[in-house]
Amino acid sequence: MKRVNIRRISIILIIVLLSMSLISCKRELEEDIVEGEILEEDREEEILDEEEEEENDDDEDQAIVVVDHLGREVVFDKPAEKIVSGYYIPTSMLLALGLKDNIVGIEGKADKRPIYKLAAPEILELPSVGTMKEFDLEGAVALEPDLIVMSVRLKDAVETMADLGINVIAVDPEDNELLNQAINMIAKATGKEENAERLIAYTEEKNQMIKDLVEGEEEKDVYLGGNSSFLSTASSKMYQHSLIEDAGGNNVAGDIDDTYWADISYEQLIAYNPDVIMAVTGTSYSKE
Repeated sequence: MKRVNIRRISIILIIVLLSMSLISCKRELEEDIVEGEILEEDREEEILDEEEEEENDDDEDQAIVVVDHLGREVVFDKPAEKIVSGYYIPTSMLLALGLKDNIVGIEGKADKRPIYKLAAPEILELPSVGTMKEFDLEGAVALEPDLIVMSVRLKDAVETMADLGINVIAVDPEDNELLNQAINMIAKATGKEENAERLIAYTEEKNQMIKDLVEGEEEKDVYLGGNSSFLSTASSKMYQHSLIEDAGGNNVAGDIDDTYWADISYEQLIAYNPDVIMAVTGTSYSKE
């Protein structure tokens, strides 16, 4: 009888121990499951955060950033499609880059530019945004452009446009290097980088051809009259100065470096005693 009781007690103890062990295992399992769910939630949050960071990185990678000649960073979400040109040099660059159909507004007095009539007469029908002296801010804004290309000389207007949320690239293409930089800026903003490479390669080839042609020739002193007055001439800050030099000439006004088109006197012109006198196209005077 005593052995039976001991045996029963032993069995009961074993059952109790097993039950306690099962309960403990169950609790541990439940704790592991809860912990696992928490870890899984944390992991999902980490994955979402990583995906969000990757999306932000992708957005940054896709953004087009152009640094203009004023040192400003201009950011585009996508290549600019509607473009306004503030003066003739960027207009010419836009045409050369194959962006004729993207121009929605151009500088005033465009009909005075013979090259437009030859290359793209239809742009002469586009709205005018004025000149560098009298730029039409309201008219430019009304055209709702993705990009306005303006001269660095219109810094105040550039900043005004930027404050209105309009992307503006300020350019100063007054020598070959600066011109190429301006071409690359516009090309990057419009997705025309390949066209820019071909255009720059072509112009550099032609520039070198001209230098080769005049190599060894006697240098001539050249005076270049501006379009507003014969006594307005190109200083060393003008692209025309580099053209004269590349053609083997010496710009007699090359010592002027504190302005662009410089006004001189007849006395100064006589003192220059140039070998060659030239005038730009579209002048308000004749050779007589």
